[in-house]
Amino acid sequence: MGEVPEETVRELYTALPEQFTAARDAAAAAAKAAGHGAQATAIKRLRRPTLAAWLVNLLAHRAPERIGELTALAAELRDAQRQLRGADLRTLTVRRRELLSALAGQAADLAVQAQPTLSPLKLPLTEVEQTLAAALADDDIAAQVRAGAVVKAVSYTGFGAALPSGDEPDDNEPSGDAETGGRAAARGTVRAIGGRAATRTATRKGPAAATGGGTVARQGSVTAIEPARVAPTAVAEVEPPVPVGLRRELDAARDAERRARGEVATARAAEASAVDELAQLRDALAALEERRGRAQQEANGRRAARTAAERALAAAVRRTAKAQAAIDVATA
Repeated sequence: MGEVPEETVRELYTALPEQFTAARDAAAAAAKAAGHGAQATAIKRLRRPTLAAWLVNLLAHRAPERIGELTALAAELRDAQRQLRGADLRTLTVRRRELLSALAGQAADLAVQAQPTLSPLKLPLTEVEQTLAAALADDDIAAQVRAGAVVKAVSYTGFGAALPSGDEPDDNEPSGDAETGGRAAARGTVRAIGGRAATRTATRKGPAAATGGGTVARQGSVTAIEPARVAPTAVAEVEPPVPVGLRRELDAARDAERRARGEVATARAAEASAVDELAQLRDALAALEERRGRAQQEANGRRAARTAAERALAAAVRRTAKAQAAIDVATA
């Protein structure tokens, strides 16, 4: 039982990143206490996701059908590229951009739902799009995205496999010479993209050194991406050149969209506050109405008592007058 249960993976990788380490250690301790030592070890090896990776994981666990759309699009892109259908590739490229933007926006919405204090404008949505784009091109990354266990954002260079992007550091990453070497290899591959360094590396080590690649090292049922060989099924991105003006317009539109999302989040929070205040006022009004009803009943009772007392007084006055009249007659 050395694999991490899917439910544990879901709970850990949808929790806020700052809560991950404590939740992971608690899950490992629970597994160990239950007598599942190998499972506890596998859980303990899980690494805390960066903010961008957490956004991707939220999307995978909370909206898996959208990740299914990504998988379907990858298959269409692969088929169109294999058959060299240029018109289809251009159409699919537009769909790709629209889907990546929509998925990043949905991930931001899920993040704000999970933690209302987050600002969509401060979320690394570009890194989310890069990671999802890499999943379109690399089967290993796609599998990790579908599993919802991404630990770092990745980016795609346009050929070969995806490479780790410049995401925030993971303070729970295990240390060791093998991993240090892997990081150095990744950085070397990134530096080798373009320029004379690429030529020297390719000449010295062959095509594999120039392109880089990625394989998956499995930890329980969760995978971690490490630089290694070229993935044979990677799909190259085929995009027509975009005019500078249109690119600027797209960037401006995305900025406007992010600002609008921030305004929507603020408006939602204000609406929720107003709804809570209204509920409190309704409760207070109901309590006052109940008190008014009781006071009305008490006033009605006192009014009836006053009326009865007045009648008794009138009767007493009549008896007094009659008695006085009788005395007057007797003494006359």
